[in-house]
Amino acid sequence: MEVSVSAIIAVYNPDLSYFEKAVFSVLNQSYRVLELILVNDGGNEAFIGKLPDDPRIKVFSKQNEGVAATRNYAIKQCRGDYLAFLDQDDYWYRDKLQEQFDMIPVHGEVCMVSSSVDIMEHDGFNLNKHSKSIVDIYRRKTSNKNILLCLAEGNFIYSSTPLIHNSIFKKAGLFDSWTQPHDDWDMYLRIMIAGFPVYFYQKKSLSVWRQHEHNESHDSEIMIRSKCRVEKKMIDTVLDEDVRQVASINLLIDYLERDNLLYEKQQYKRFMKFIKYHLHRLLIQKRNIKSESGTQVKKVMSKRARRIVLRSARRYVAAMLLQ
Repeated sequence: MEVSVSAIIAVYNPDLSYFEKAVFSVLNQSYRVLELILVNDGGNEAFIGKLPDDPRIKVFSKQNEGVAATRNYAIKQCRGDYLAFLDQDDYWYRDKLQEQFDMIPVHGEVCMVSSSVDIMEHDGFNLNKHSKSIVDIYRRKTSNKNILLCLAEGNFIYSSTPLIHNSIFKKAGLFDSWTQPHDDWDMYLRIMIAGFPVYFYQKKSLSVWRQHEHNESHDSEIMIRSKCRVEKKMIDTVLDEDVRQVASINLLIDYLERDNLLYEKQQYKRFMKFIKYHLHRLLIQKRNIKSESGTQVKKVMSKRARRIVLRSARRYVAAMLLQ
């Protein structure tokens, strides 16, 4: 018996040409979807006029609450055995779902499958110059023996790639709005920590992430703050000491990144106050790493830590002269 798939797109005032491409990429999958759940998160309804006449499309509307709450609303409407998520500006290659299903060793297994993405420029014709390196990072990290540790270091799973069994959300929980826009990273960590099998497709990219000026990732302060929230959750909930150590060091590095935004805003006194405190804590934390794989933890974090420490130190000296 063939298992069913519900596709989910959270919608909020999309670029209509991008949105139309996203919708057709779902409906034209070689592995036919059971339904396409579209949830309008309090935006305008212009997108409805771009929808084809297809009985699989189901449109819902709700008040504006953000993408995490919108995904949660959509999950509750789904009837499929598996759920597949797609952002409104992105799209899937035609064999995306089929390739992912072919990778699951046991028919109907309660699991998650991810794949890499191609990063496309806004024109829709040219790959971004960083696209190959993003794919290489995905392949390298998903080949590591300790994938959870790699995922704790930073998210390498793009939100338009996962295929997740519906029942997983009953145990791992729904998306956490507090961690938005890193709510997807938080979810993948919780799925792995809960012990569900996660399979990483590596042959080729199966989805396209479209790069454009309205991507939420362009807002550095929002991204850093939400990343810190995910890292705090890891520290509070994860039992694996290596993962906790990576999260602790990453959190301090991100505090330094946030402090550096004060320098860029010319708030030199506040910058000097916080940067000194967080630099001290980071150096102590790195020195205190103790575990069987402590060497691996240090190696994972050393390059990023060294870069932010040097930048912060240079700016500290400059701030002393500028204030």
